[in-house]
Amino acid sequence: MSSGSTQPPRRPRPQRRREPAGRGGPLPQVAGLPAWALPAAGAVVLLLLVLLLVRGCGEDGLTADQLRAQATEICARANAVTDRIAVPNAPTGGERFLVEGLAVLRPAINRLALLEPPEELRDDYEKAVRGSAARLDLIAKSARRINRGGDTIDEYRALQSDLERSSIAVDASWRVLRIPACASR
Repeated sequence: MSSGSTQPPRRPRPQRRREPAGRGGPLPQVAGLPAWALPAAGAVVLLLLVLLLVRGCGEDGLTADQLRAQATEICARANAVTDRIAVPNAPTGGERFLVEGLAVLRPAINRLALLEPPEELRDDYEKAVRGSAARLDLIAKSARRINRGGDTIDEYRALQSDLERSSIAVDASWRVLRIPACASR
């Protein structure tokens, strides 16, 4: 008995292309891509379009009431902390007072900037946040000038004048938004 097979070798079957259901013909070849690539790419594009439409139609940001509640909470918390910063009783404590205030207010402004207002409030909200950030920049500049040897009393007077001018527009924006906790006190 031999160890070889007694059956004749099989001939390879010819490969038949299957037609996609309902298409009536083979899938086209495009630029050397496999036949399945074109429908797959179309499906991906369709999925992306659907996702963009859903995102555009859905509520991406906060509602007006949610924005007001969250911004009010951020500002009220920051106000409560800044109220506990010891007011200097001598010019030597002026820089410390400003720096401690900035340490509380900058993170609050950053949190406000992360909130996503509804479309109808977006321009006013972004204007109010930018204006509040600009006020903090004025405070930081005064603190730096005091640190470099500037007269504390003169710096406070100049800062007060600058803040009063900038606060008019910024506070008006917060009031239009009905978020008075974020306006100057």
